[in-house]
Amino acid sequence: MHDVFENRVRFAETDQQGVVFYGEYVTYQDEAVNAYLRAIDYDYDAMLAAGWDVHVAHVDLDYRAPARFGDVLVNALRVESIGESSVRFAYRARRRRDDAVLAEGHVVHVAVDEAGGSTRVPDDFRDAVVAFQDEPPEQ
Repeated sequence: MHDVFENRVRFAETDQQGVVFYGEYVTYQDEAVNAYLRAIDYDYDAMLAAGWDVHVAHVDLDYRAPARFGDVLVNALRVESIGESSVRFAYRARRRRDDAVLAEGHVVHVAVDEAGGSTRVPDDFRDAVVAFQDEPPEQ
């Protein structure tokens, strides 16, 4: 996994119990995907210019420990697999001060063409992922 995004928990992201509301982790996960795409130099603008986009098809998260207001979170991501038209990211959020794992899971994006229909994940995207990661994703 690659650390791609850090954020400080804002008060508005906490619930009545004083911990990060569970739904906020989906936003953190999405920010991590965006940061990953920037890190491989293949952001959404590059996708759109190449005639494709992605839609989220699946999200799962397991919660391990609470984060609280002011905690700095380190969000890590890696592409686990690339199918014909899908990309599966593994996600992990840790608290920076003690490295405690707070949440981990996956998000699957499906590649779509300009009309919104499923399309093949382009080779140049696949190549950018391989060049960035320690090991290639499953195909």
